[in-house]
Amino acid sequence: MAPRYASSLRGRLPWLLFLIESAFIIVVMVFFPKGYKIQKNLSDYAELQDVNVMIFLGLGFLFGFLKRFGFSGIAFNFLIAAIGLQWAVILDILIFKNSTEMQSIGINSLRKGLMSIFPVLISCGAVLGKVNPLQLVVMTILELPMFTANRYIMTHYLSMTNHNSMMHGHIFGAYFGIAVSWSMMPPLVGNKASEENEKSRPTSELFSILGTLFLWMFWPSFNSLMLTEPPHVRNAVYNTVFTLATSTVTVFSVSLLLNQKGKLKMINVRNAILAGGVSSGFIAYMVQHPWISMTLGLIAGIVSTISFANLQSTMNTVMLVHDTCGIHYTFGMPGLLGGFAYVLIILMTETGIGISSYQALVGVSCILMTLTISLGGGMFTGLLLKCKLLKPPKEWHLFHDQPYWEFPHVDSHI
Repeated sequence: MAPRYASSLRGRLPWLLFLIESAFIIVVMVFFPKGYKIQKNLSDYAELQDVNVMIFLGLGFLFGFLKRFGFSGIAFNFLIAAIGLQWAVILDILIFKNSTEMQSIGINSLRKGLMSIFPVLISCGAVLGKVNPLQLVVMTILELPMFTANRYIMTHYLSMTNHNSMMHGHIFGAYFGIAVSWSMMPPLVGNKASEENEKSRPTSELFSILGTLFLWMFWPSFNSLMLTEPPHVRNAVYNTVFTLATSTVTVFSVSLLLNQKGKLKMINVRNAILAGGVSSGFIAYMVQHPWISMTLGLIAGIVSTISFANLQSTMNTVMLVHDTCGIHYTFGMPGLLGGFAYVLIILMTETGIGISSYQALVGVSCILMTLTISLGGGMFTGLLLKCKLLKPPKEWHLFHDQPYWEFPHVDSHI
Protein backbone atom coordinates (compact mmCIF):
# COMPACT_ATOMS: atom_id res chain seq x y z
CA MET A 1 0.00 0.00 0.00
CA ALA A 2 1.35 3.42 -0.98
CA PRO A 3 2.06 5.94 1.78
CA ARG A 4 -0.06 9.04 2.21
CA TYR A 5 0.94 12.37 0.74
CA ALA A 6 4.45 13.49 1.66
CA SER A 7 5.68 17.08 1.91
CA SER A 8 7.83 18.19 -1.02
CA LEU A 9 11.45 19.04 -0.26
CA ARG A 10 11.77 21.12 -3.42
CA GLY A 11 11.75 24.41 -1.55
CA ARG A 12 14.56 23.43 0.82
CA LEU A 13 16.86 20.59 -0.25
CA PRO A 14 17.94 21.90 -3.71
CA TRP A 15 18.78 25.34 -2.33
CA LEU A 16 20.65 23.90 0.63
CA LEU A 17 22.73 21.72 -1.72
CA PHE A 18 23.49 24.71 -3.97
CA LEU A 19 24.42 26.81 -0.93
CA ILE A 20 26.73 24.14 0.49
CA GLU A 21 28.47 23.49 -2.82
CA SER A 22 28.90 27.22 -3.49
CA ALA A 23 30.40 27.65 -0.02
CA PHE A 24 32.83 24.78 -0.68
CA ILE A 25 33.96 26.40 -3.94
CA ILE A 26 34.55 29.76 -2.28
CA VAL A 27 36.47 28.22 0.65
CA VAL A 28 38.71 26.20 -1.67
CA MET A 29 39.32 29.26 -3.87
CA VAL A 30 40.25 31.48 -0.90
CA PHE A 31 42.18 29.10 1.36
CA PHE A 32 43.88 26.83 -1.19
CA PRO A 33 45.20 29.14 -3.91
CA LYS A 34 48.13 26.84 -4.68
CA GLY A 35 45.77 24.22 -6.02
CA TYR A 36 47.18 20.70 -6.03
CA LYS A 37 50.45 19.57 -4.52
CA ILE A 38 53.12 18.30 -6.88
CA GLN A 39 53.24 14.55 -6.25
CA LYS A 40 56.30 12.53 -7.23
CA ASN A 41 54.05 9.55 -7.84
CA LEU A 42 50.55 8.35 -7.11
CA SER A 43 51.53 5.01 -5.60
CA ASP A 44 48.85 5.43 -2.93
CA TYR A 45 46.07 5.79 -5.49
CA ALA A 46 45.35 2.04 -5.63
CA GLU A 47 44.64 1.88 -1.89
CA LEU A 48 42.68 5.11 -2.14
CA GLN A 49 40.49 3.58 -4.81
CA ASP A 50 39.94 0.51 -2.65
CA VAL A 51 38.49 2.71 0.09
CA ASN A 52 36.42 4.48 -2.56
CA VAL A 53 34.89 1.13 -3.46
CA MET A 54 34.15 0.42 0.20
CA ILE A 55 32.36 3.74 0.67
CA PHE A 56 30.36 4.06 -2.53
CA LEU A 57 29.74 0.42 -3.43
CA GLY A 58 30.24 -1.44 -0.15
CA LEU A 59 28.24 0.74 2.22
CA GLY A 60 25.85 1.77 -0.55
CA PHE A 61 24.74 -1.78 -1.30
CA LEU A 62 24.92 -2.78 2.37
CA PHE A 63 22.29 -0.11 3.10
CA GLY A 64 20.05 -1.34 0.28
CA PHE A 65 18.55 -4.27 2.20
CA LEU A 66 15.15 -2.68 2.95
CA LYS A 67 12.56 -3.91 0.47
CA ARG A 68 11.00 -0.46 -0.10
CA PHE A 69 13.98 1.77 0.58
CA GLY A 70 16.51 0.49 -1.94
CA PHE A 71 16.63 3.60 -4.12
CA SER A 72 17.14 5.85 -1.12
CA GLY A 73 19.51 3.57 0.78
CA ILE A 74 21.99 3.45 -2.11
CA ALA A 75 21.53 6.93 -3.61
CA PHE A 76 21.45 8.91 -0.37
CA ASN A 77 24.68 7.17 0.67
CA PHE A 78 26.17 8.45 -2.60
CA LEU A 79 24.97 12.01 -1.94
CA ILE A 80 26.22 12.11 1.65
CA ALA A 81 29.60 10.65 0.67
CA ALA A 82 30.08 13.26 -2.07
CA ILE A 83 29.23 16.15 0.27
CA GLY A 84 31.17 14.66 3.16
CA LEU A 85 34.36 14.11 1.14
CA GLN A 86 34.64 17.79 0.23
CA TRP A 87 33.72 18.98 3.73
CA ALA A 88 36.14 16.53 5.38
CA VAL A 89 39.08 17.61 3.19
CA ILE A 90 38.42 21.27 3.96
CA LEU A 91 38.05 20.67 7.71
CA ASP A 92 41.14 18.51 7.98
CA ILE A 93 43.41 21.02 6.27
CA LEU A 94 42.04 24.06 8.08
CA ILE A 95 42.00 22.47 11.55
CA PHE A 96 45.17 20.38 11.44
CA LYS A 97 47.35 22.98 9.73
CA ASN A 98 48.02 26.67 10.21
CA SER A 99 45.13 28.30 8.37
CA THR A 100 47.25 31.40 7.71
CA GLU A 101 49.54 29.40 5.44
CA MET A 102 48.89 29.12 1.73
CA GLN A 103 47.65 25.55 1.48
CA SER A 104 47.36 23.05 -1.33
CA ILE A 105 45.52 19.76 -1.70
CA GLY A 106 47.27 16.45 -2.29
CA ILE A 107 46.73 12.71 -2.22
CA ASN A 108 47.05 12.71 1.58
CA SER A 109 44.14 15.16 1.80
CA LEU A 110 41.93 12.80 -0.18
CA ARG A 111 43.07 9.90 1.94
CA LYS A 112 42.07 11.61 5.19
CA GLY A 113 38.87 12.88 3.62
CA LEU A 114 37.70 9.41 2.62
CA MET A 115 38.57 7.96 6.00
CA SER A 116 36.74 10.79 7.78
CA ILE A 117 33.43 10.27 6.00
CA PHE A 118 33.31 6.60 6.96
CA PRO A 119 31.96 7.31 10.48
CA VAL A 120 29.33 9.65 9.02
CA LEU A 121 28.02 6.91 6.76
CA ILE A 122 28.06 4.47 9.68
CA SER A 123 25.89 6.92 11.64
CA CYS A 124 23.47 7.16 8.73
CA GLY A 125 22.92 3.40 9.05
CA ALA A 126 21.31 3.86 12.48
CA VAL A 127 18.69 6.28 11.12
CA LEU A 128 18.31 4.69 7.67
CA GLY A 129 14.73 5.04 6.44
CA LYS A 130 13.70 7.31 9.32
CA VAL A 131 15.05 10.65 8.08
CA ASN A 132 14.77 12.53 4.81
CA PRO A 133 17.77 13.58 2.66
CA LEU A 134 17.57 17.15 3.99
CA GLN A 135 18.11 15.85 7.51
CA LEU A 136 20.95 13.59 6.33
CA VAL A 137 22.77 16.55 4.78
CA VAL A 138 22.44 18.60 7.97
CA MET A 139 23.60 15.60 10.02
CA THR A 140 26.69 15.26 7.81
CA ILE A 141 27.58 18.94 8.07
CA LEU A 142 27.33 18.76 11.89
CA GLU A 143 29.01 15.40 12.53
CA LEU A 144 32.21 15.90 10.55
CA PRO A 145 33.50 18.89 12.59
CA MET A 146 32.87 16.92 15.79
CA PHE A 147 34.79 13.90 14.52
CA THR A 148 37.62 16.10 13.22
CA ALA A 149 37.81 17.88 16.60
CA ASN A 150 37.94 14.46 18.31
CA ARG A 151 40.88 13.49 16.10
CA TYR A 152 42.60 16.83 16.69
CA ILE A 153 42.51 16.40 20.48
CA MET A 154 43.88 12.86 20.16
CA THR A 155 46.77 13.70 17.87
CA HIS A 156 47.79 17.05 19.38
CA TYR A 157 47.20 16.53 23.09
CA LEU A 158 47.18 12.76 23.64
CA SER A 159 50.00 11.81 21.21
CA MET A 160 47.79 9.39 19.28
CA THR A 161 48.83 8.57 15.72
CA ASN A 162 46.73 9.63 12.72
CA HIS A 163 46.00 5.97 12.03
CA ASN A 164 44.62 5.21 15.47
CA SER A 165 42.67 8.47 15.60
CA MET A 166 40.94 7.39 12.40
CA MET A 167 40.22 3.90 13.75
CA HIS A 168 38.13 5.51 16.49
CA GLY A 169 35.77 6.45 13.66
CA HIS A 170 33.96 3.10 13.98
CA ILE A 171 33.13 3.85 17.61
CA PHE A 172 32.34 7.50 16.92
CA GLY A 173 30.06 6.79 13.96
CA ALA A 174 28.16 3.99 15.69
CA TYR A 175 27.40 5.81 18.92
CA PHE A 176 26.77 9.15 17.24
CA GLY A 177 24.16 7.46 15.05
CA ILE A 178 22.60 5.63 18.02
CA ALA A 179 22.38 8.92 19.96
CA VAL A 180 20.73 10.65 16.99
CA SER A 181 18.21 7.84 16.66
CA TRP A 182 17.43 7.84 20.37
CA SER A 183 16.96 11.60 20.70
CA MET A 184 14.83 12.17 17.61
CA MET A 185 12.77 9.02 17.17
CA PRO A 186 10.02 7.46 19.31
CA PRO A 187 10.13 3.65 19.63
CA LEU A 188 8.67 1.96 16.56
CA VAL A 189 7.16 -0.99 18.40
CA GLY A 190 3.52 -1.41 17.40
CA ASN A 191 3.81 0.69 14.25
CA LYS A 192 2.61 -1.98 11.81
CA ALA A 193 3.30 0.04 8.67
CA SER A 194 6.89 0.73 9.69
CA GLU A 195 7.47 -2.84 10.83
CA GLU A 196 6.26 -4.15 7.47
CA ASN A 197 8.33 -1.69 5.42
CA GLU A 198 11.43 -2.41 7.50
CA LYS A 199 11.53 -5.99 6.26
CA SER A 200 13.69 -7.14 3.37
CA ARG A 201 13.12 -9.35 0.35
CA PRO A 202 15.51 -11.84 -1.31
CA THR A 203 16.55 -9.39 -4.03
CA SER A 204 17.36 -6.60 -1.56
CA GLU A 205 19.27 -9.05 0.63
CA LEU A 206 21.37 -10.06 -2.37
CA PHE A 207 22.29 -6.42 -2.96
CA SER A 208 23.18 -6.06 0.71
CA ILE A 209 25.43 -9.12 0.81
CA LEU A 210 27.12 -7.78 -2.34
CA GLY A 211 27.99 -4.67 -0.33
CA THR A 212 29.40 -6.90 2.40
CA LEU A 213 31.60 -8.66 -0.16
CA PHE A 214 33.02 -5.35 -1.38
CA LEU A 215 33.74 -4.25 2.18
CA TRP A 216 35.30 -7.62 3.07
CA MET A 217 37.60 -7.66 0.04
CA PHE A 218 38.98 -4.16 0.51
CA TRP A 219 39.11 -3.89 4.31
CA PRO A 220 42.89 -4.58 4.40
CA SER A 221 43.37 -1.38 2.39
CA PHE A 222 41.20 0.54 4.85
CA ASN A 223 43.23 -0.67 7.84
CA SER A 224 46.54 0.21 6.17
CA LEU A 225 45.69 3.42 4.28
CA MET A 226 46.96 5.84 6.97
CA LEU A 227 50.15 3.89 7.71
CA THR A 228 53.50 5.01 6.28
CA GLU A 229 56.07 2.46 7.49
CA PRO A 230 56.32 -0.59 5.17
CA PRO A 231 56.48 -3.12 8.06
CA HIS A 232 53.34 -1.60 9.54
CA VAL A 233 51.52 -1.72 6.22
CA ARG A 234 52.54 -5.36 5.75
CA ASN A 235 51.36 -6.33 9.23
CA ALA A 236 48.07 -4.47 8.81
CA VAL A 237 47.23 -6.21 5.53
CA TYR A 238 48.14 -9.71 6.71
CA ASN A 239 46.48 -9.43 10.10
CA THR A 240 43.28 -7.91 8.70
CA VAL A 241 42.91 -10.80 6.25
CA PHE A 242 43.36 -13.38 9.02
CA THR A 243 40.98 -11.57 11.34
CA LEU A 244 38.29 -11.26 8.68
CA ALA A 245 38.62 -14.89 7.67
CA THR A 246 38.35 -16.09 11.26
CA SER A 247 35.36 -13.89 12.07
CA THR A 248 33.59 -15.12 8.92
CA VAL A 249 33.95 -18.79 9.88
CA THR A 250 32.90 -17.96 13.44
CA VAL A 251 29.76 -16.14 12.33
CA PHE A 252 28.58 -19.10 10.26
CA SER A 253 29.19 -21.44 13.19
CA VAL A 254 27.55 -19.30 15.89
CA SER A 255 24.61 -18.35 13.67
CA LEU A 256 23.78 -22.02 13.11
CA LEU A 257 24.11 -22.82 16.81
CA LEU A 258 21.75 -19.98 17.79
CA ASN A 259 19.03 -21.01 15.35
CA GLN A 260 16.72 -23.75 16.69
CA LYS A 261 16.14 -25.01 13.15
CA GLY A 262 19.85 -25.09 12.41
CA LYS A 263 19.57 -22.54 9.59
CA LEU A 264 21.51 -19.40 8.74
CA LYS A 265 20.12 -15.87 8.95
CA MET A 266 21.26 -13.46 6.27
CA ILE A 267 21.26 -10.50 8.68
CA ASN A 268 24.00 -12.22 10.69
CA VAL A 269 26.09 -13.14 7.69
CA ARG A 270 25.95 -9.79 5.92
CA ASN A 271 26.74 -7.75 9.03
CA ALA A 272 28.58 -9.76 11.66
CA ILE A 273 31.37 -11.06 9.41
CA LEU A 274 32.65 -7.49 9.09
CA ALA A 275 33.28 -7.35 12.84
CA GLY A 276 36.73 -8.86 12.36
CA GLY A 277 37.87 -6.06 10.06
CA VAL A 278 36.52 -3.40 12.42
CA SER A 279 38.12 -4.85 15.55
CA SER A 280 41.52 -5.38 13.91
CA GLY A 281 41.95 -1.74 12.85
CA PHE A 282 43.57 -0.67 16.12
CA ILE A 283 46.14 -3.46 16.45
CA ALA A 284 46.68 -4.91 12.95
CA TYR A 285 49.88 -2.95 12.34
CA MET A 286 51.33 -3.89 15.74
CA VAL A 287 50.83 -7.66 15.77
CA GLN A 288 53.61 -9.97 14.59
CA HIS A 289 51.84 -13.29 15.13
CA PRO A 290 48.72 -14.32 13.13
CA TRP A 291 47.22 -16.30 16.03
CA ILE A 292 46.62 -13.05 17.93
CA SER A 293 44.62 -11.57 15.05
CA MET A 294 42.74 -14.83 14.59
CA THR A 295 41.81 -14.89 18.27
CA LEU A 296 40.50 -11.34 18.01
CA GLY A 297 38.47 -12.32 14.93
CA LEU A 298 37.01 -15.28 16.82
CA ILE A 299 35.91 -13.10 19.74
CA ALA A 300 34.58 -10.35 17.46
CA GLY A 301 32.54 -12.85 15.43
CA ILE A 302 31.02 -14.39 18.57
CA VAL A 303 30.17 -11.03 20.16
CA SER A 304 28.68 -9.55 16.99
CA THR A 305 26.57 -12.59 16.09
CA ILE A 306 25.17 -13.12 19.58
CA SER A 307 24.40 -9.42 19.86
CA PHE A 308 22.54 -9.39 16.55
CA ALA A 309 20.51 -12.40 17.60
CA ASN A 310 19.60 -11.31 21.11
CA LEU A 311 20.00 -7.55 21.59
CA GLN A 312 18.53 -5.93 18.47
CA SER A 313 14.88 -6.15 19.57
CA THR A 314 15.80 -5.49 23.21
CA MET A 315 17.44 -2.19 22.30
CA ASN A 316 14.21 -1.06 20.62
CA THR A 317 11.73 -2.17 23.27
CA VAL A 318 13.67 -1.67 26.51
CA MET A 319 16.22 1.07 25.80
CA LEU A 320 14.01 2.81 23.20
CA VAL A 321 16.87 2.89 20.68
CA HIS A 322 16.05 1.87 17.12
CA ASP A 323 19.11 0.92 15.06
CA THR A 324 17.98 0.17 11.50
CA CYS A 325 21.18 -1.44 10.21
CA GLY A 326 22.49 -2.82 13.49
CA ILE A 327 25.58 -0.60 13.34
CA HIS A 328 26.01 -1.06 17.09
CA TYR A 329 26.89 -4.73 16.50
CA THR A 330 28.76 -4.32 13.21
CA PHE A 331 30.87 -1.28 14.10
CA GLY A 332 30.26 -0.08 17.68
CA MET A 333 30.91 -3.15 19.82
CA PRO A 334 33.70 -4.57 17.57
CA GLY A 335 35.28 -1.09 17.58
CA LEU A 336 35.27 -1.05 21.38
CA LEU A 337 36.66 -4.57 21.40
CA GLY A 338 39.51 -3.50 19.13
CA GLY A 339 40.20 -0.43 21.25
CA PHE A 340 40.53 -2.45 24.44
CA ALA A 341 42.62 -5.06 22.60
CA TYR A 342 44.99 -2.20 21.71
CA VAL A 343 45.22 -1.24 25.40
CA LEU A 344 45.84 -4.87 26.41
CA ILE A 345 48.63 -5.34 23.87
CA ILE A 346 50.34 -2.15 25.05
CA LEU A 347 50.25 -3.41 28.63
CA MET A 348 51.83 -6.69 27.51
CA THR A 349 54.73 -5.10 25.63
CA GLU A 350 58.29 -5.30 26.91
CA THR A 351 58.76 -1.54 27.31
CA GLY A 352 58.99 0.06 30.73
CA ILE A 353 56.01 -0.49 33.00
CA GLY A 354 55.52 3.24 33.50
CA ILE A 355 55.55 3.94 29.74
CA SER A 356 53.18 1.06 28.98
CA SER A 357 50.79 2.09 31.74
CA TYR A 358 50.74 5.68 30.48
CA GLN A 359 50.11 4.62 26.86
CA ALA A 360 47.35 2.27 27.99
CA LEU A 361 45.76 5.06 30.00
CA VAL A 362 45.89 7.29 26.94
CA GLY A 363 44.19 4.55 24.92
CA VAL A 364 41.36 4.23 27.43
CA SER A 365 41.04 8.03 27.61
CA CYS A 366 40.68 8.25 23.83
CA ILE A 367 37.89 5.66 23.87
CA LEU A 368 36.03 7.47 26.66
CA MET A 369 36.46 10.83 24.96
CA THR A 370 35.20 9.42 21.68
CA LEU A 371 32.13 7.99 23.40
CA THR A 372 31.46 11.28 25.20
CA ILE A 373 31.73 13.49 22.12
CA SER A 374 29.82 11.09 19.87
CA LEU A 375 26.94 10.52 22.30
CA GLY A 376 26.70 14.19 23.29
CA GLY A 377 27.01 15.42 19.72
CA GLY A 378 24.54 12.82 18.50
CA MET A 379 21.88 13.79 21.02
CA PHE A 380 22.30 17.47 20.14
CA THR A 381 22.09 16.69 16.42
CA GLY A 382 19.04 14.47 16.90
CA LEU A 383 17.17 17.22 18.74
CA LEU A 384 18.08 19.67 15.97
CA LEU A 385 16.89 17.27 13.25
CA LYS A 386 13.42 17.24 14.83
CA CYS A 387 12.98 20.88 13.78
CA LYS A 388 9.86 21.26 11.63
CA LEU A 389 11.85 23.39 9.18
CA LEU A 390 13.59 20.18 8.06
CA LYS A 391 10.22 18.47 7.45
CA PRO A 392 10.84 15.19 9.32
CA PRO A 393 8.96 12.31 7.65
CA LYS A 394 5.72 11.09 9.18
CA GLU A 395 5.58 7.57 10.60
CA TRP A 396 3.75 6.21 7.53
CA HIS A 397 6.61 7.45 5.31
CA LEU A 398 9.34 5.58 7.17
CA PHE A 399 11.41 3.01 5.25
CA HIS A 400 9.67 3.94 1.99
CA ASP A 401 11.15 5.31 -1.26
CA GLN A 402 7.98 6.80 -2.61
CA PRO A 403 8.05 10.14 -0.73
CA TYR A 404 11.39 10.95 -2.40
CA TRP A 405 11.40 9.21 -5.79
CA GLU A 406 9.21 9.25 -8.87
CA PHE A 407 7.57 5.95 -9.76
CA PRO A 408 5.94 6.00 -13.22
CA HIS A 409 3.57 3.11 -12.41
CA VAL A 410 2.12 4.93 -9.38
CA ASP A 411 -0.52 7.66 -9.60
CA SER A 412 1.10 11.09 -9.68
CA HIS A 413 -1.09 12.49 -6.89
CA ILE A 414 0.23 10.01 -4.28
